[in-house]
Amino acid sequence: MDSVRNPPSTDGTQHTMAAQRRACDACYKRKIQCDRSDPDEQCNWCLHHGLHCTINRIRGRKKKTKSSRESIVKRLERIEEGIARAKALKQNTQTASPVSTASPDGSSAQQGKNTPGSVPGSAPIIRALSRSSEGSQVCSRQLGASPLGQIWMSGQKFAATCDQNGIPRFTPLGEQYIYAQTGQWPHFHNESTFSFESTGQASSGALTQHSPRGQAKQAPADQLPEKWVTNTLFNLYLQSEFRLAFPFVDRELFEDTIRQAYDSPDTNPTIEEISSKACVFAFLSVSSHHFATMSVSNHVDSDACAKQAQILIADFIEDASLTTLQVMILLLMNEALCGRLQASSMYHAIACRTVFALGGHTLISDPPEDRNLTVQELEERQIRLLFWLCYLFDKDIALRSGQPPIMSDEFCDLTLPKNYLKNRFSSHDLTGPESARKPFLPNDLRLSILKAKAVRALYSVGSLRKSDAELLHTIRELDEELENWRTSIPAEYAPALSIRKDVKFGNFSQLTSMLHIELHLDYHYLLNIIHCASGRCVVDWNESGQEMIFGLQSSLDISVEASRSTLIYLSEAAPRLAGEAFWVFIFYPVSALLSIFFNILRNPRHEYATHDVELLKLATKVIRSMPILKVTTHEVEYLRKMDAFIEELGRLSQAAITKAQNENA
Repeated sequence: MDSVRNPPSTDGTQHTMAAQRRACDACYKRKIQCDRSDPDEQCNWCLHHGLHCTINRIRGRKKKTKSSRESIVKRLERIEEGIARAKALKQNTQTASPVSTASPDGSSAQQGKNTPGSVPGSAPIIRALSRSSEGSQVCSRQLGASPLGQIWMSGQKFAATCDQNGIPRFTPLGEQYIYAQTGQWPHFHNESTFSFESTGQASSGALTQHSPRGQAKQAPADQLPEKWVTNTLFNLYLQSEFRLAFPFVDRELFEDTIRQAYDSPDTNPTIEEISSKACVFAFLSVSSHHFATMSVSNHVDSDACAKQAQILIADFIEDASLTTLQVMILLLMNEALCGRLQASSMYHAIACRTVFALGGHTLISDPPEDRNLTVQELEERQIRLLFWLCYLFDKDIALRSGQPPIMSDEFCDLTLPKNYLKNRFSSHDLTGPESARKPFLPNDLRLSILKAKAVRALYSVGSLRKSDAELLHTIRELDEELENWRTSIPAEYAPALSIRKDVKFGNFSQLTSMLHIELHLDYHYLLNIIHCASGRCVVDWNESGQEMIFGLQSSLDISVEASRSTLIYLSEAAPRLAGEAFWVFIFYPVSALLSIFFNILRNPRHEYATHDVELLKLATKVIRSMPILKVTTHEVEYLRKMDAFIEELGRLSQAAITKAQNENA
């Protein structure tokens, strides 16, 4: 009885009539005849009972059978059904008696019904938060900032990720909720806990891998090292797996750049010569990081090289050339490897604008393979490769920093490189000729395209205007697309849906191991990002609201399971990471920590609560086991802060479980 069937017509009248005669939510729920004939009028039932006559439910979609994602789809369907049923009675449920927010001692002026899995007495504070917008879901989410990089519960912002170091910072509202659930105030801003003591040393067993800098003679800071040093590092780069993932420079083109840089006069150099010199400095800063264990790197001061490249930028910043683009990408990579994430994002912005000026976002023609390429064809091929690097960085920076992406998919041609999937997942023989080894870029470009869609659909300012039903419908669609991507990956690389036991690695090469690690961590990270967006849904904690919570909990469960899988997988994979990639991979465990922590607060009586507390404690060991080639006070300070942060999460999680057990007793 969802609609009144009408005779078919050629002008589309049947579809209009059917849409007008759909039963309203209240009548549909009660399975009674709805006499509503005009979308702007109320039916007799709703008018008599003082209800809003709405049609907000979403029509059921045809289920996919024989799919590995069937269980996920079924759980997410309950989300939509719960939301639709709850909306039909929302106006009626708002007549319940008012409640007050929790006081500093954790008590409340009026206690409400407890939600399954929650601590008695915790419902009033969340119910007060969800009602603070006076029934307006849109207003409750407009808290003055984009939802990117923020942690939400019941439509309220409880924490935000610091774009400087990725460590979350809790809002006063979040701290108040933590107190209500644990009976203890959090101490995340205790200066004595988070400050760095200059005389302190890293704890035992940590930071054991250092850059083996020797006493080799290094060139003055404003001069390039001897040419043989640059050529040696360049040859190492060309013969390495590093070039296949990060094709910063082309062999023929960069050979000419090196020549220009070393032949540049000391007085009155041209813009091309200045930019060439900066490009060599920037290349040396990154390559000496990656090949830090090679003796030739002892002749290079990577920090001094990066600084000199930065000084030279002012002379050619307005010259939108391939060399300028390479300088910016190399510097953003150097800053990221050193943990200076804000500086890295600034260079990234310039790199994106430069690649736009060069047309890299629309260059899609594949160069011929039956002859040697011209200089122009070589440059176009390199510009397109650097476009993809910028695109990959852009989506990760947006998700990790909370800053909006710079590259809009609507203005970019996202046609994948020729034979991309074949090159990406085939075995790479590094003993063959260099020309036969095609760059494949880090991770998977298709996953980055899906990241862009998730950011736009779930974390843009426009997404704040979506109703709960629309938001959860979007989550379901993105989940299905992510699952389609996962099933398209070859079996030896495909991430597992869930990881509950220690991961066993085979005899993988460094290249295969890194690809396996990247795909697994990125898959579970994106799954977490997609489903934790359901925390923005506004919840009414009453009889009909419990149905809504039941639906939302399915999505939240998926988010938490993805976070568990991240920590379990990383506990085995961490020692296999490249040493210079610490700052690139640190966001995975940090993101997982928050999902698990808030899940413990929501469900301290859950069967996995104690197990999750152990996972939080494991996170310290996992992060400390991630290799760092070059340890500075910056890394030491960060690790001390993370140790204190994780320890506090564990203390509060255990307090929440203890409080729930005592109240239950």
